[in-house]
Amino acid sequence: MEARVAGVPEDEESGLLPRPSAAGRRPSSRGPRLPPPPPAWATVDGPLGLPLEEAEGHARRFFLWGFACLPFLWAINCCYFWPLLRSPAASSPAAFGPIRPYVVRSAIGFTIFSVVLITWATTFIVGGERLFGPAWNDLVMYNVADKLGLSGFMG
Repeated sequence: MEARVAGVPEDEESGLLPRPSAAGRRPSSRGPRLPPPPPAWATVDGPLGLPLEEAEGHARRFFLWGFACLPFLWAINCCYFWPLLRSPAASSPAAFGPIRPYVVRSAIGFTIFSVVLITWATTFIVGGERLFGPAWNDLVMYNVADKLGLSGFMG
């Protein structure tokens, strides 16, 4: 048999009812919430991540290699330095100043790349033969095997 605390209803003891705070109010009625504190670490790894000296070099490399037809490195840059990207520039420590432009530009570059890619894919998916006319047969990839005579061996 469980020991019960005297004067405490059974539902509250089991955690089903919220307990009043020290002031006698519910915890959710404390008033306006304060903004989250600025990040203490530039990377999502926290203290296990890169030191600030190396972080700037990595952010710069990810940003520059994103231009070499590897725009997903921009997404990786944004994910890895998410605490830095999420916090406002004014509340970020001064040590993050050299890293922030690379991360923000990576976010902008990946957004532009994503919009262009989605627009291009939607054009082909929605438009199809109606949009491209007879040239559609030269553009689509599913009939390449027929054009090259490679589909005869399939049975």
